[in-house]
Amino acid sequence: MRLTLFLALGLVLTTAPLPAQEKTDGKKVQPPPTMAEMMPKPGPEATKLKGMVGTWTVAETVEASPMGPAGTGRGVSRVSSGPGGLSIIIDYRSISGHMKGYRGHGVVAWDAEAKAYKQVWTDNMAQMIMLSTGNLEGDKLILNYEGTMMGKPFKSHDTMSGMGTDTLTMVSEMSMDGSPMAKVMTLVQKRVKATDAKPAEMKEAAKK
Repeated sequence: MRLTLFLALGLVLTTAPLPAQEKTDGKKVQPPPTMAEMMPKPGPEATKLKGMVGTWTVAETVEASPMGPAGTGRGVSRVSSGPGGLSIIIDYRSISGHMKGYRGHGVVAWDAEAKAYKQVWTDNMAQMIMLSTGNLEGDKLILNYEGTMMGKPFKSHDTMSGMGTDTLTMVSEMSMDGSPMAKVMTLVQKRVKATDAKPAEMKEAAKK
């Protein structure tokens, strides 16, 4: 992390205007902008992710797959705004039912250089980090990943529909070792509003 900060500072110093210099008439030129002034502002792509910020109760439906048997459960997703409003940070916890004990953490951001959304995800189900890439299609955020899992080729296709509303539905599909892409999980997320009574999911999560 320290190396990253040094590199970022070096980039700012090499791209910033030179310090104010004395002119021949005795006046100084405009001072260079501060680092804060040079930070990028969230563009429209990042702004579209802000609709996901908040707390969500989640109804989980898991299909039978090579990962395990079918089942249902409940979870809680807390989404916060990342540094500078350029990303969102997701903390997910399954609190009852089939996936009880599952915990995941992710960051989603718009990559201006790649012109695509990217998600970094890690959880307690596998010793790996997934980097998914995708884009918005209407009210759907679609992310794809290709890699290996348990030494076998693995692909995932996640579709989050209802962007910008108080109900988000994520359908996850996967292919293991060249098998056809098949649905493995559906998460129906309902936004918890300040005026709502505290849902059972929130009470259970607070105990853990």
